[in-house]
Amino acid sequence: MKRIYILLISLLLLLSVHAKESDKKTIIIPHPTVSAIKMLTTLDRVGLLELDNIHFIGVYHNREKYDYSKTESCLDTANISMTLKQLKGELNPGNLYMKNPLTKSFNKLFKKSSGIFFLWGPDIPPVIYGEAKNERTKVTDTYRHYLEASFVFHLLGGYQNSGYRALLEDKPEYLIKGICLGLQTMNIGTGGTLIQDIPSEIYNSDELKGLEHLSNEEIHRNYYRQISDEYGVTGFHMHTIELVDTFLTNLTGTNSNFRPTINSYHHQAIEKLGKGFKIAALSADGKIIEAIYHTKYPNVFAVQFHPERPDFYLFENLIKFEPDGEERYLSEWVDKKSMEFHYNYWRGINKKLKDQH
Repeated sequence: MKRIYILLISLLLLLSVHAKESDKKTIIIPHPTVSAIKMLTTLDRVGLLELDNIHFIGVYHNREKYDYSKTESCLDTANISMTLKQLKGELNPGNLYMKNPLTKSFNKLFKKSSGIFFLWGPDIPPVIYGEAKNERTKVTDTYRHYLEASFVFHLLGGYQNSGYRALLEDKPEYLIKGICLGLQTMNIGTGGTLIQDIPSEIYNSDELKGLEHLSNEEIHRNYYRQISDEYGVTGFHMHTIELVDTFLTNLTGTNSNFRPTINSYHHQAIEKLGKGFKIAALSADGKIIEAIYHTKYPNVFAVQFHPERPDFYLFENLIKFEPDGEERYLSEWVDKKSMEFHYNYWRGINKKLKDQH
């Protein structure tokens, strides 16, 4: 009898562990770099992303240039549940927006996951959104962009192939979120295009001319950093945005009249919107799209700015924006209400994950 009792207790414990594991959400992270892992663990550390409830699958193409042995070493000590998956198969500008050698892998990853995060990074090859390369465009890892653009198309469909059936038709509550390059990837993956250089194309300027001739709202990354590293300034900039639709106000609980101060680090932006997307936020002068959301799938959205920066939430690095300027912690450069906007952004994402069936 005692043996049976012990077996029953053991069985109940196993079932309990299995139930906890099955409650976890699986999130895909394309291009899972060390900086991406540090960002995720920071958000967990400050209580904004509950990593105990998430398992990540880091996905990358075998022809990417990034050294993923660095990621493997980081995972040995990081407090995060992540497995790495290398994908193989020929990708090129001619087969991204149709069934291709990675289609089966995309389908399998989609079926076993609750969402995907497309993160920041360098410029996208213009050929995959039908444009010639601007002299200011710098592409460093082509296959990363091939994989991510094709994955976006498989998930959402796009103008490139009207006959394709999007994967989200089978799971419309699936979460897709993008940050900076991630927003641009989601846009071009669904048939949109990009402004390749904001200073020259929008403001008739040049980053090497500095900042003095531009207003604060016309600057989308710190041009002093582009001129010289010797200035010791950060590469990003701070400016306000206008919430032009209810999506971000609902996500963050923010009044639609409030213009939050955000962290900006980009020289490219959306030109033509991809299929299914609508504008959620603009720069204060109305010239740059700062956030988008999908009109059909309720958990698909992206921001051009950076709400994920660890420096927002951890008082570790002093930052200055001008060569002779003062140094402050990043959160001290923004008002209290704008910081609450950033916190609520991540709380809103947690809620979306919890509310999934």
